Amino acid sequence: MKLQEEKIVLIGAGNMATQLALALSSAGCRILQVYSRSVSSAKLLAQRIGDTILYTNNVCDIVPHADVYIFSLSDNALPDIVAQMQANEALWVHTAGSMPMEIFATKCKRYGVLYPMQTVNKERVIEWSDVPIFIEASNEDDTQYLEALSQRLSKNVKRSSSQQRQSLHLAAVFACNFANHMYAIAEKLLYEQGLDFDVMKYLIRETEHKAESISPIDGQTGPAVRNDVNVMNKHLAILGDTPEGELYRLISKNIMQYKPKQ
Repeated sequence: MKLQEEKIVLIGAGNMATQLALALSSAGCRILQVYSRSVSSAKLLAQRIGDTILYTNNVCDIVPHADVYIFSLSDNALPDIVAQMQANEALWVHTAGSMPMEIFATKCKRYGVLYPMQTVNKERVIEWSDVPIFIEASNEDDTQYLEALSQRLSKNVKRSSSQQRQSLHLAAVFACNFANHMYAIAEKLLYEQGLDFDVMKYLIRETEHKAESISPIDGQTGPAVRNDVNVMNKHLAILGDTPEGELYRLISKNIMQYKPKQ
């Protein structure tokens, strides 16, 4: 399959689907159709890609003659949509971090995964050139195709097994989703004292830069790694009997367990 001749159907119109569709279109790929459960979402994304792009919110109306079907859906929605699809000879690919590629095995012989490990938003422009993209397919030819397709978006493309990808996704939840929730807690604590979250941003940037240059274990600072009980007790007194207080205790204990041996 030649990259500039393939006809791609994108199934999904959420954050990842939107960013991936725009990136593929900019890379010269031919997006034939967009499906979403919301016809307005499907129409909006189709119009952002180009005037001639088809769109639908009916699985029965998904065109059967495409070369590649890219499923960019939540893990909850993916099995249901796959079950409704008509089997064909095309390559079926999903973008999920924690779903095995074999979810397609009862519907088609050719299937795989194209997993961009990046947090995305529909409106925020993504610089794809450095985004790690992890690929996997049911045969070598399709693996090479996904590799070439991904390399049109990023120079950081890697092959990975489903087991490796699940660990990547889990690690990403800790490094991104959980870290962002910590920012949300920090924002709430500051707001309650009439302070702005902007005061944290230099600290956040420095923490990110440090994580890029040394091991996060070696770079850990704060009262828990020093076992500074006095400071921790003061913090716990502020938090009181709240979920954040319990979270503080658990994370502090875990930091102590990760402390490098001297």
